[in-house]
Amino acid sequence: MPVGWVTLKDMRILHTSDWHIGRTLHGADLRRCVDAFFLQLLHVVEERGVDLVLVSGDLFDRAVPPVEALSQTHTLLDTLTKRAKVVITSGNHDGPVRLGFCAQLLSDRLVVVTDPESIGTAVECGDTKDGCLIYPIPYLEPDLVRHILTDLPPSDSGVPDPLPRSHEAVVCAALRRVRADLVRRRNCGDLRPAVLMVHAFLIGGTASDSERNIEVGGVCAVPSSVFDTLGGADRVDLGVIYVAAGHLHRPQAIHGASMPIRFSGSPIAYSFSEAGVNKSMVLIDTDSRPVSLELIPLHPHRPLVQLQGFMDDLLRSPDPHARQSYCSLTVLDSARPANMIARLREVYPHALLIQHLTSHTLPTSSSHSARSEQEPCAVASEFFTTLGGRPLNEEENAVLDSMWTRIRIGRTQ
Repeated sequence: MPVGWVTLKDMRILHTSDWHIGRTLHGADLRRCVDAFFLQLLHVVEERGVDLVLVSGDLFDRAVPPVEALSQTHTLLDTLTKRAKVVITSGNHDGPVRLGFCAQLLSDRLVVVTDPESIGTAVECGDTKDGCLIYPIPYLEPDLVRHILTDLPPSDSGVPDPLPRSHEAVVCAALRRVRADLVRRRNCGDLRPAVLMVHAFLIGGTASDSERNIEVGGVCAVPSSVFDTLGGADRVDLGVIYVAAGHLHRPQAIHGASMPIRFSGSPIAYSFSEAGVNKSMVLIDTDSRPVSLELIPLHPHRPLVQLQGFMDDLLRSPDPHARQSYCSLTVLDSARPANMIARLREVYPHALLIQHLTSHTLPTSSSHSARSEQEPCAVASEFFTTLGGRPLNEEENAVLDSMWTRIRIGRTQ
């Protein structure tokens, strides 16, 4: 521990992010999954004596959440804020204006930060001898904030130039504001440890299919090394003990900076690319340097499972675990089985995605043009044969002929 730092009373912080309340999964309502997460969150807060809960962006899944999502969130936060202080920042899915319009009216137990102008103002927890400083950085859309956050010298017109059009540029500008406040506080004797909240794609992170692309101007990623700028050129230790990151849905650590950086990940799997990923929250104890981190596992209400195989194998002796899970099923039979979806859903009642993957190759564009003189009915028959992996039978051909006959009659009338 650097000379001058004192040991403060431990404060226990729980880092979460990317709740995406109001989201569905292939049409499935996930409200019960959210309720299951809420119960686990409240249990950990009570059992482990958590003082502060951080939500690093994407509280909701879209800017205008459905009424059910608002009601569900209100119920949780009403209960949660009676047990711990809560700090929420906006993510790229949230509507910052709507999420933060009542921010000034909220109690000290619930802090919502969405305004980029507030960056560099610490959320103070406890007093100077007992607590910590939280620096929330909401999601920064470069085109919207590069004029607001600019600290570049004025141009010939006397107006400062905007920051470069990249996420790295605006995040670095935000960190310079944080550093200025930290230097001022340290010089005044405020030695409380500091925690940053940020919602961004950091280089070295592993993405999932369920994150919305935040690329702007071709530059969407932020190097983790930019957080070392908090120490300035001389790398003075300003007491930043942890960066609570949001946006990536897989729980993971990011390396390359002098302080620990973690994505807590989403508490619920929102795409089948996250099947088998162990979800968790991060418990932080502020009394040790380096900071003590503990991953608190989350148990899903309904796990995600991906299965593939031949139809008979999928139907024969199914895994009981898979039958209770949200499933993605891929059938490998050469021909599409009859009543495939209905038969599989009888065995896997929570199957959300069912597809038939055949080894047959679809015709190329050149082969299409070579057959352009064929009768439309023949082209349609060839299309169904290619996709289904077998020729149409007599009954199916009769339906196809009848359809084209009705189309031709309709054209002549």
